[in-house]
Amino acid sequence: HTLMHASTSRYLFISLVAVSALLLGEHGLAATENSVAEEDKWETWVAPYLWGLSLSGDAQVGDKTGDVDVSFSDILDDINIGAMGFVDGRKGRVGYFINPIYSRLTAKENTDDEQIDVTADTAILALGGYYRWIDTNVRGRNGGDTGRLVVEPYAGVRWTYLRAKVDVDGEGQGDESENWLDPIVGSRLMYVWDPRWDIAFAADVGGFGIGSDSAWNIHLLMGYRLQLFGREAIIRGGYRALHQDYETGSGRSTFKWDVTQKGPIAGIALKF
Repeated sequence: HTLMHASTSRYLFISLVAVSALLLGEHGLAATENSVAEEDKWETWVAPYLWGLSLSGDAQVGDKTGDVDVSFSDILDDINIGAMGFVDGRKGRVGYFINPIYSRLTAKENTDDEQIDVTADTAILALGGYYRWIDTNVRGRNGGDTGRLVVEPYAGVRWTYLRAKVDVDGEGQGDESENWLDPIVGSRLMYVWDPRWDIAFAADVGGFGIGSDSAWNIHLLMGYRLQLFGREAIIRGGYRALHQDYETGSGRSTFKWDVTQKGPIAGIALKF
């Protein structure tokens, strides 16, 4: 089981690197790389987001086990929502990011003779650094510029605090909390095809058996640039998925969280 997840993580990371290489080769970017102006101060973006969550997987607390499957149509009924923030600072080619997340998730499973309720409160803090490896104009087949491509590999850590409660009707409940720290490595790509419009993609893998057995995170966002309160701003909307496979203990002390949190996100970023 662990080997399968580790293999999947390696495959996702290799695929991400391959996609970057294909973009470079397909559009002939190497010869058009822009010079990066020296900056004397940090450029910082701050963005609050809302994350409408659905989830799938399974959780175990002690000897109580429950499926965690909530479709998007159940979100309003179960009030599953996440609040997320993002701080990004860059000077020249070097930058940092801070990404706090809070979510409260509930799921119910009905069987022939019992009802199982799963509730999870999650706080996540990811932080790390990145390097602007590529910042270049993209040339089309006719030789003209069709947009701008930015590629930024990154590495960091993701700390997770999780309180999970599994309540089995007629048999009692298990209620435990755990926290762990995962190393993460990934890359993000942004393509700007118009002064106002861009699309951004990011993916990372982590855990590697150090904290969780495996973890992966992806998001895809569309952005629209404008002026707001006298500052440069970007309205963003898209989709995010975060998977974590964490297990510790045995028997009555077992704690397992093998769940994917996913759903649409929307927010606005302001430049400072």
